[in-house]
Amino acid sequence: MPEFLERLPHAVKQKVLQISNNDAKILGVFEQVFQCGQENQDARRKAVKTGVSERLEDSELIFELRDVSFLSPIRKKLNLAITIGSDGKPALLFNKDRVPEMAIPNLQESVKFAAFLPFPEKKNLLYLFIVYRTASDEAPDPVLLTMNKEGVLKQFKDKGLIPVDSSNFGECVDYMRKQAILTGFRIGDPFSNSQGPPAFHVECHRGTKEGTLYFLPDHIIFGFKKPILVFESNEIESITYSSITRLTFNVTLITKNQEKYEFSMIDQSEFANIDEYVKRNQVKDKSMSDELKAKPMVKAHQVGEQSALKEAQQQLRENRPTGGVPIDSDDEEADGNFESESELSDGSGSDSEADSDEDADDTDDSDGTNDTHDVLQHEEIQIAAADAEDEVLPDFDQAEAGIDIVIEEDDEEEGSGVEYD
Repeated sequence: MPEFLERLPHAVKQKVLQISNNDAKILGVFEQVFQCGQENQDARRKAVKTGVSERLEDSELIFELRDVSFLSPIRKKLNLAITIGSDGKPALLFNKDRVPEMAIPNLQESVKFAAFLPFPEKKNLLYLFIVYRTASDEAPDPVLLTMNKEGVLKQFKDKGLIPVDSSNFGECVDYMRKQAILTGFRIGDPFSNSQGPPAFHVECHRGTKEGTLYFLPDHIIFGFKKPILVFESNEIESITYSSITRLTFNVTLITKNQEKYEFSMIDQSEFANIDEYVKRNQVKDKSMSDELKAKPMVKAHQVGEQSALKEAQQQLRENRPTGGVPIDSDDEEADGNFESESELSDGSGSDSEADSDEDADDTDDSDGTNDTHDVLQHEEIQIAAADAEDEVLPDFDQAEAGIDIVIEEDDEEEGSGVEYD
């Protein structure tokens, strides 16, 4: 049995069960209705005490806008009014038929941020967004309401606040901003301000919730499905880009408290705007950490080592000079150098052996040529082994490189001048 049924009066509970007949879908609808009612009750509990009379009088009104659609903290149509409270200080009063339902008193101290924001894909609507604090320094849900531009224009004309023939909604915005200044707070209009840094918004997802990310000069806002997220630009420690594809990418904001907020499925066309915003506000871009940078550098170094080894082996196959000594050279000094290096490395060889080697070279020139080739092959093995000690090449396949390295075992030719271990 759903938990919400236990919180209903017994008579109401029985009626719900009778209507639903224990059908899960019908019970689900009742549960949604119950939760909606709970949210409205919670919002009313959070609402600041108005400090005005029980019913709003005309003498207390400074400005009023009727039938405005509120989305937060409550969802209903109310009148937005700027009034004078009982303490003599201006207050924002949200009322229905002049009966107050919620208020923000002492506007100069309470309102922390307010702005007009565009309604994506609906040019005839405009948001008014207000962040405020209570006297106990609590941060309740922000106020969010929508204005129908045509309806607001008509109200302003009927009250004689703008010329009757005017169709410029900007005049209404200017009037409301001036009224706010007179009562102690400011309402920003960042998307119409041509003097400051440009504001913009992008469509994105946070988890399964689709919403809009607003990049304002001093704030970033994600809305407008609960919870609404508001960040001050100076609270953002760093930003990272991830899951970058041809069409979309993700952005993660990291606050100075090391809290992370990821926003996904942002269109690639918005990257330049976001990147410019990050640079302008001096936010650190940590998309490429040192660890991520290190991997391609090591890989490139390994590939370079492979390329150098393959080039040397190619030279051997083509009988090109390697290490400054021609492969087919009969120069005795050159041959002697290879012999002495081999003797030093092997710890063997004597004067008599060297003499016999020279005699063997004189009697059989063709054997000497083959022996020189064997010497170079042995040197190649030594070089490769030395390189392998310094750097292990990943998955290097001798067969793929096309190299045949032959090591003769127990079948050394006499007079070669080289002894194999």
